[in-house]
Amino acid sequence: MNLMMQQGRLFVQRTLCKTCGMQMARRCLVTPQTAQVLPWRLNNIQRGYHNIRLETISEVWQQFKKEFKYLKRASANRPLDPKDLNLGLEIGTAIFLIKANARVHFSNGRWYGRQQKGEKKVRLPAEEAVGYTVNAIDASGTLIDQNGFRDVMKLTGVKYLNIEGCPHIDDTCLAHLVHIRDSLTHLNINKCPSVTENGVATLHKLRKLERLNMSDLPKVRYSKLIASMLEDAVPRLRVNIISNLVDTEENRAKENFTEEDLGQTRTESV
Repeated sequence: MNLMMQQGRLFVQRTLCKTCGMQMARRCLVTPQTAQVLPWRLNNIQRGYHNIRLETISEVWQQFKKEFKYLKRASANRPLDPKDLNLGLEIGTAIFLIKANARVHFSNGRWYGRQQKGEKKVRLPAEEAVGYTVNAIDASGTLIDQNGFRDVMKLTGVKYLNIEGCPHIDDTCLAHLVHIRDSLTHLNINKCPSVTENGVATLHKLRKLERLNMSDLPKVRYSKLIASMLEDAVPRLRVNIISNLVDTEENRAKENFTEEDLGQTRTESV
């Protein structure tokens, strides 16, 4: 039985068992004057047909959205496929990231993954990437959480990491960055709603970090103070806390990595 409000009137819809299929749902019109006698009817909302609990459409829809988000998150953080590891850990982890809608750059000067959002054509690394390492990851807007982040931290040659706008990146993920402290030089954590001051404070262990973007972090109240402390703790670090948009120079560096950033020839975008 479902309740619906429309134009000041309360509609009561009695849901029949779908397995019977003998009758169609019947509506009863109830005016506000007669709504006072409804409590005895409201008790029937929780009753079930064939041991199935009936709920309102809105409750079912909200539950469906929660389950759908959970399934999308679980799909983006599946364990590494053993078939993808046949060509090595670097390629296997890169394929895992690409399946999560991320982009990966190898030391051979090539990007792999979708070049634009919504693009169907995806290039996966194959034999031509064997022997090369992953040195840049653009995982902005993905659903990667701490479970998938542990696999990413196995790539010890990552210099650039962009996790901007990832809703499930939290303090635990930032603490895992200590595993790539010997290589990481650029980090972007803009617009990560789950990151707090405790997570940002762990970045002082990244001794080779040169550039940090930490704008628009809703749970970090004293971002300027923390940025100043990080710059004092890490010798060559420059922290960018410009709100809303990252500066033009950083956006340009995000799209085209140069010889200075990656130690390779000019980046070839695929």
